[in-house]
Amino acid sequence: MRNIFNLIRFILGILLLITMIYFAVDSMGDKYCKLSEITIEIDENKFVTNEVVIEYLKENTLYPDSILLNNVSFSNMENMLINHPSIKSADVYSDMSANVFITLTQRKPIVRIQEGKKGYYLDEDGLKMPLSNIFTSRMLLVTGEIHSVKNAELFELSEFIYNNTFWKKQIVQINIEKSKLLMLTKLGEQLEFGKIKDVKEKFENLMLYYEKGNSQNKEYKTLNLEYKNQIVCIKK
Repeated sequence: MRNIFNLIRFILGILLLITMIYFAVDSMGDKYCKLSEITIEIDENKFVTNEVVIEYLKENTLYPDSILLNNVSFSNMENMLINHPSIKSADVYSDMSANVFITLTQRKPIVRIQEGKKGYYLDEDGLKMPLSNIFTSRMLLVTGEIHSVKNAELFELSEFIYNNTFWKKQIVQINIEKSKLLMLTKLGEQLEFGKIKDVKEKFENLMLYYEKGNSQNKEYKTLNLEYKNQIVCIKK
């Protein structure tokens, strides 16, 4: 008998909880939204700002302020934000008081490509990313005959340089001519890299040269890396 009484009390408690949640959710729907906070994951780039997000939502008639919570679609807001060329991911939600929160992650470019007047970035996923009107990222610049190399190979090379602290600082520009690369460095030397192949091996040989090969600290105009297992130095 006691067990039956406890079971009934448990069921009534569950029903009461469901009823309270129902009325709480129902009353939330009658509240007007207010955009409370925008959180943007920022690194050295600032392609996305609070002002950009607000203007973008207003342009697409998805700005949530002074709109009933029942009439707001967070999934539509998220999908629209992800369609922005500088946004990688978006999370939109509200609290019990209808305060709306937006959390964003920017796309991260690793190289800037410039072929004539046409320019764009490649991001960390190897996808094209348009240049921004509000921010220019300082990074490796690739110019010249971009069409003469495969996009996947160019991304592989750029990713290798970007993820290496030393090469990321030293190599500032790459010019492509007939699928061969000429790299400009902060040290002043030009690197005749040749075609995009044996990337890791070429950079390992170059690092050995910097560490041990140029013991007399001679200055050269060009270091040619095209030949396997050797570096040809051209004097100034």
